[in-house]
Amino acid sequence: MVNYAVLGLGMMGSAICFDLLTHDPSSQVFGFDKNLEAHKKQKMKFKSFEKRFHTFSLDLNLKDSQSTHILGQILTEYEISVVFGAIDYKFNYWLTKLCILVGCSFVDLGGNPTVVQEQRSLEKEAQKANVTVIPDLGLAPGMINVIAAYGMRKFNSIKECHLRVGGLPQDPKTILNYQQVFAIRGLTNEYLEDARIVRNNEVQVVPSLTELEKLSFPEPWGELEAFQTAGGSSSLPELFENQVEELTYKTIRFPGHALFFKFLKDYGLLSNSPYPRHPSITPREVIEYYLSNKLPHGQPDAVLARITITGVIEDKYVKHTYQLIDLMNKETDYSAMARTTSYPTSIIGQLIAHKKISSPGVVYAEIAVPAELLLQELEKRSIKFEFQEEFITK
Repeated sequence: MVNYAVLGLGMMGSAICFDLLTHDPSSQVFGFDKNLEAHKKQKMKFKSFEKRFHTFSLDLNLKDSQSTHILGQILTEYEISVVFGAIDYKFNYWLTKLCILVGCSFVDLGGNPTVVQEQRSLEKEAQKANVTVIPDLGLAPGMINVIAAYGMRKFNSIKECHLRVGGLPQDPKTILNYQQVFAIRGLTNEYLEDARIVRNNEVQVVPSLTELEKLSFPEPWGELEAFQTAGGSSSLPELFENQVEELTYKTIRFPGHALFFKFLKDYGLLSNSPYPRHPSITPREVIEYYLSNKLPHGQPDAVLARITITGVIEDKYVKHTYQLIDLMNKETDYSAMARTTSYPTSIIGQLIAHKKISSPGVVYAEIAVPAELLLQELEKRSIKFEFQEEFITK
């Protein structure tokens, strides 16, 4: 029997719990959240799993000591094998240290490149504790990056690799044609920080919300736009520098989205600097508050993803395309964003728990995760990538 802990019982944490309970039937799942209403909601949702699903209150403060925190005591008492971080990314470094201390493996949904680098600084401690830490999982970064790395390794030489990913409403509304599919703070973070790419075989940094391009998907999606955003490329530029001429990650949206947010960014409306007339607040907090309250949410959504890789395989110049269109599952009530973010993370956590990933340390998902096994498990959950190979004449 394997015991899992899921920190955060929001949309993503709930979907992780569901996948663990469904696909690892001998497991016990312990859900943690500071909101008692979330406990009641998830207990009702998982009523058929009630003997295997348990909840605890979660109250974290970055100033708390990991060595004396009640969370560590609970993880030890219930012999938790893998902890899933499905809460604000600001806690991921703190949680990594706690899991290393108590001897639990840890995976999280990422969200901030700076935090991920801090986690990687704990590599020696994680190796010594013989635990596996894989940060920056989910959709992108996460599943998409693992598949892109897998695809690039098929090539003898790689010219380009481009990742295009987006969560869109099936019935677009408002001037943004967008709905809230994950935390607004995560959305604005992608638009504020710089994007890391490879260009001319070297890692470079470019501003987010730039290099707008048009692309199309099969109807009903039609023509869309894509633009540079932070975090999505994760470790790929670092791992494939000098192996690929150009590597980019861009976010897909309906046309006009980038222009709207570039206006907010350029005019300081997403600034973290205190508002002079009321120093206790920042423009970013105000914008995020109204976006959270005004944007539609909970409506049927879709995740669109496309990975294109060009290069040489056995003296032939080819282009490989991996494409995914995933829709909200009405039977389980999980959005496409929750499915494609949480299920891959759950799968990877299960692979760690069952020793199919056994690399101690703070490891790269693009290296440690067996991509073919991940793809097989995703298909069991009706998340299927279509693959196309084209031979190109130079």
